[in-house]
Amino acid sequence: MKEQLRLLKELQAIDSRRTEMRKSIEALPERLRPAKQDLAKLEAMLQQERTQLADTEKWRAEQEEIARRDDEAVRQAKAKLQQSRNSKDFAAASREVENKRRTISEREEELVKVISAIEAARIQLAQREKDVEALRQHVTTEEAAVATRTTELQSELEQQESGRDAIASQLPRDLLRRYEQIQRRRVIALVPVVDGICKGCFMSLPPQLNNIIARCTTLESCPSCQRLLYRAEMMAEPEGDGQTAPS
Repeated sequence: MKEQLRLLKELQAIDSRRTEMRKSIEALPERLRPAKQDLAKLEAMLQQERTQLADTEKWRAEQEEIARRDDEAVRQAKAKLQQSRNSKDFAAASREVENKRRTISEREEELVKVISAIEAARIQLAQREKDVEALRQHVTTEEAAVATRTTELQSELEQQESGRDAIASQLPRDLLRRYEQIQRRRVIALVPVVDGICKGCFMSLPPQLNNIIARCTTLESCPSCQRLLYRAEMMAEPEGDGQTAPS
């Protein structure tokens, strides 16, 4: 019975480790989620700013083309002014020149503001691109680290699976089935009894059951939680005879 208990304890230790590794494998991608979300937000902002800058530069080009046409119109208006034959034509041509000059002046003032805004936007966009690229590199590095760690854990998990199969093959089938049924419900299937208390559910055991467990001739279950029970002191290694081996 002690040998079966020893095997069950080893099996449970492996199962606990397997559970931890599976949780770690599942949790690893979650480690990247915040950084990926931040990257997606920054990339969306960056694309929006690029679009806005492109629209502004397009507007600037259109206004500059209009300004060029206005300059040509002013030249034509001046030519009319010089060709005026009477005061009425002269006054009309003068008003046309003045209006176009005013329009050109207003457009030039607006263009100066827009050009300044474009330059500021370009500087901000360049900094944003650096920030996005730095975060993108960070995410790439973290993805590689997660992939490496996942591979390591999966390899270790396979080794644990192999070790578990080797131990399970040494246990009676009915005992293994009993252990696995309890484990599916309770996770921890094998627990010690200390001072007559089950360390799985912390309920006191009937004295008669406690005495049966102490004899370590059968493998009993807790009446409250159904976990398999053993006395910790029964599994302790025997002490040596106190002699020192010759060197």
